[in-house]
Amino acid sequence: MSDTSLTKKKLLQIASSGKFVNFTPEQLSDLYEEVKEFLIVNHSQFDSSIELFNIYELQFYLSVLTLHDIEAKNVLDKITDQFESKSKDVSSQRVKLLKSIYYESQGDANNQSKLLTEDPNELQLSRRLVTMSKSRDTPGKYINNLIYYLNLQPSDLQTWNELSEEYKKLGEYKKAIFCLKEIVLQDPLNYLIFYKIGLLNYYLFLQTDDTSSPKKDKKDKLLELMNILINARDNYLYSIEINDKFVKSWVGLKALVDLTFFYDKLVKINQSSKEIQQFLDTNDKLKPIIEKKFIELDIKL
Repeated sequence: MSDTSLTKKKLLQIASSGKFVNFTPEQLSDLYEEVKEFLIVNHSQFDSSIELFNIYELQFYLSVLTLHDIEAKNVLDKITDQFESKSKDVSSQRVKLLKSIYYESQGDANNQSKLLTEDPNELQLSRRLVTMSKSRDTPGKYINNLIYYLNLQPSDLQTWNELSEEYKKLGEYKKAIFCLKEIVLQDPLNYLIFYKIGLLNYYLFLQTDDTSSPKKDKKDKLLELMNILINARDNYLYSIEINDKFVKSWVGLKALVDLTFFYDKLVKINQSSKEIQQFLDTNDKLKPIIEKKFIELDIKL
């Protein structure tokens, strides 16, 4: 096999796998130059129109990712001229996707939105556009893209989960929890999502716990924190009710009942509060159940 054939095979493999979106800036730059030089010499030597399109498509993506805007537009024009509505091997949706990505990279929301409708194929196009934008956008812009797509397709559970993960990375746990609640509304037996909601409430508790600050009304703050823990506990329990062998939810429950430093603070303000007493009593009842389940499932921390 000649060097040209080997290079073409390598580039087609990179194009089909999409692994270039995880390349470092240096790797992207090197690959951009390699593809550009390869096409200058070999663009007329392709027997298959779909292979040529795939290499052009790769060149377009690399041009966008390396901020070669003029080159990206030139490649897009070539693709439009050679393939849009002219090749039975290339879907018009793929060309439209490239146009959408180009408009998005230029901040041209008007032209971008004109390409998208509520047709199922267009929704799929929109989702692919959002995925492709992840590697080059700031977290805030990527979140806005996810929200834009969910406004078109609010029943896409995968995207709600992805949006939740993005909010979690930013420490915006309340928003992350909201996204997961949208999932369980449509999938009420998803024990993994109930576990994640419990875990995010636990993170929210840790984030919110500033009861050592003298500027805070400690009683009100403790009650707020207690309610966050109740939400965490209840969602772990929902998860276990669906799948009582799901280890992570049992571990999450144990972490909650072992928060003695917090419960000591609650005891001090308990007095006649039935709500606090009920919370503490429930935790005490859960402890032997959790210990028994740890033994049964052979859970080791």
